[in-house]
Amino acid sequence: MLICCNVGCCQDCLDEERTVLQKIMESMGYEPDYESLPDDCCKWDTVHCSPTTSHVIRIFFNYIRKDEEDPWNPDMSLFANLTELQELHLQGNNIGALFNPGAICKLVYLQQLDVSANSIDDVPQPCWVNMPSLRSLDLSKNQFQGNLTSFLMNMSKVESIDVSYNLFQGQFPQHHPNPNINYNLTELDISNNHFDGNLPSNINTLLPKLYYFNASSNLFSGTIPPCLGESESLRLLDLSNNNLSGVVPVGLTNSSLSYLNLSNNSLHGKLLPENCSMENLEVLLLQSNHFEGELPCCLSRSPNLKMLDVHHNNLWGTISNLPVLKQLGALLLGSNQFGGHIPRQLCQMQMLQFLDLSENKFSGNIPSCLKNGLFRRKKLQANSWVPVDFKTKGNSYSFDGIPRILMTGIDFSCNELVGNIPDEIGELNELHSLNLSHNLLTGHIPTAFKNLTNLESLDLSHNSLTGQIPPEIVQIDSLECFSVAFNNLSGRIPFNEHFSTLPESGFEGNQKLCGQQLERECPGIGNDNEVEDGARKENNPNEESILDNHLLFYSLIFVGYAIGFWSVIAPLCISTNWRRIYFVTVDEWIEYLSYKF
Repeated sequence: MLICCNVGCCQDCLDEERTVLQKIMESMGYEPDYESLPDDCCKWDTVHCSPTTSHVIRIFFNYIRKDEEDPWNPDMSLFANLTELQELHLQGNNIGALFNPGAICKLVYLQQLDVSANSIDDVPQPCWVNMPSLRSLDLSKNQFQGNLTSFLMNMSKVESIDVSYNLFQGQFPQHHPNPNINYNLTELDISNNHFDGNLPSNINTLLPKLYYFNASSNLFSGTIPPCLGESESLRLLDLSNNNLSGVVPVGLTNSSLSYLNLSNNSLHGKLLPENCSMENLEVLLLQSNHFEGELPCCLSRSPNLKMLDVHHNNLWGTISNLPVLKQLGALLLGSNQFGGHIPRQLCQMQMLQFLDLSENKFSGNIPSCLKNGLFRRKKLQANSWVPVDFKTKGNSYSFDGIPRILMTGIDFSCNELVGNIPDEIGELNELHSLNLSHNLLTGHIPTAFKNLTNLESLDLSHNSLTGQIPPEIVQIDSLECFSVAFNNLSGRIPFNEHFSTLPESGFEGNQKLCGQQLERECPGIGNDNEVEDGARKENNPNEESILDNHLLFYSLIFVGYAIGFWSVIAPLCISTNWRRIYFVTVDEWIEYLSYKF
C-alpha cells in the first residue's frame, strides 16, 4: 500500500460510489451532517475502501436505525452499484423487507452478507446460493420462512450459514444433490426454527467438514445419529430443546468434541456410556432428560471440563466418584436423587462459581473445607458465552456473558443436611448467593456472615436454627433477599434503614422473634437489655444469670458495702496523721460552704 501511494495510485473514494452511499443513508432516514464528514467516503468509520482501486469493499451499517420505529425497506439494487463490494453488514436496522433482493447477486466479489437482527419477512433468494465468492451468510433473528432443503444443499462454497431464530420449516436435507461437489461448509446454525423429522443418518458424509452444528430448539425427533461421532472435524454440537429419544451414542462420546449440549430432550439410559472418552470436552449439558444411574467414572477422562449440568434427571447414588476437575466453573446436579455426604473433592475445585446440589438427598454436615479457595475471588471463566441456569432470589436465571463472569452461588437447599453451618463459609467473600433452606441444620447463624460483603441473596429458611439473628448481618449492604423463616430463632430482629425494608415473610415462623418487620413488640419495649438478656439465655440455656441467684446477689452487696466502709474508717482508727488530715479537710469544706451560702 505504501509503495502504491508513493507512485500516486491512492485516490479518494469514487464520486459515483459516494453518491450511492448518500442515497442509501437517506433511504434509511439517516441524514448525517455531510459537511462534518470527510469528502473522502473511504475515511468514513462505516466504510472501507480498497487501497489500490479506491472502490468501496466493506460496509458496516450496523444498528444505525436501532431507535427508529418505521421499518426500512432498502433497495438492494443501490448496493449492486458498488461493484467490488466484498462485505455487506446491515445488522439491527429494523429492516422490514428487501426490495430487489436478487440484485446483489451481481456482486461477484461479495464474501459476507449479514442482515441479522431485523424483521425481514421473506424467503431467501435462490440466486444467493450461486454467488461465486460468498463464504458467510447470516440471516438470523428475522422472519424468513420457507423450506431450506434445496437452498442449504446448493451452497457448495459457503463456509458459514446462520439462519437461527426464523420461521423456516420442513425436514433437514437427507442427501446432497451433487455428491461430487466439495462441500465447504464448516459452521451451520439452524436453531430456533420449525424443522422437524429425523436428523440424517449420514450427516457426517453429507457435511464432512462441519466444525460447529447447532440444531437446537426445533422439532427434531428420533434418535441421535451415531455417525456424528465419526466426524473428525466436529467440535461443537448443540441438539438441545428437541424431541430426541433413545440413548447417547457411544461414538459421540469417543470424539473430539469440546462442547456437547443434549439438554431438554427425552433421552434415557445411562448419562454416558461406560467407555466414554472426551479429552477435549469443556462443556457438557445433559439436563432435563430421563437419564438414570450414577455419575459416570469416565468424567475423569475429561480433565478440561469447565461446566457440567445434569440437573432435572433421575440420577442416583453418591457422587464420591466425582473426579477433582481443576477447571470446573459450574457443577449443577440439582433435582436428582443423589445421596450420601457432600464429597470433600469439591473443596479442591477452586475455579467453581456455581455449585447446585439442591433437591437431592444429601445428608451429613456441610464441609468446612469449602473455605479453601472456593468462591473466594472472582474467576474470569472461559466460555462465558455458555449460559448457566441458576436459582437465586427465589427465581431461576440464565447467566451468560458479563453477569456469568461476576456471579457466584451455592445452592444446597432441599436436602437432609444436619449440624451447624460452618463459620468458614463466612470467608467466601465473593459469594453472591447462598441457599441452605429446607434442611435439618441446627445451631446459630454464624456471626462471620458479616464478611460476605457481596452477598445478594441469603436463604436459611425451614431449618432448626436457634439463637439471635447476628446484628452484624445488617452490615451487608448488597443483601436484597433474606429469609430465616420457619426456624427457632429468638430475640429482636436487627434494625437499620436497609434491613427494615425486608418483607415479613423472611422472618415468619419464628415465635420468639420480635421487631418491626413482624409488627411484634419485643418484651420490655424500650429496654433492649432485657430482650438481649433473654436472647442470651436462649442461646446459652445452661448459663444462670448472677441476678437470678438471690443469695449470691445480696452477698455481693454486703461485701461491697463492707469494703467501702472499712476502707475509710480503718485508716482513721489506726493513723493519727490520717485523722489530722481528715479533720482539717472537713473544717476547710465547712468554712467554704459557710462563705458560699
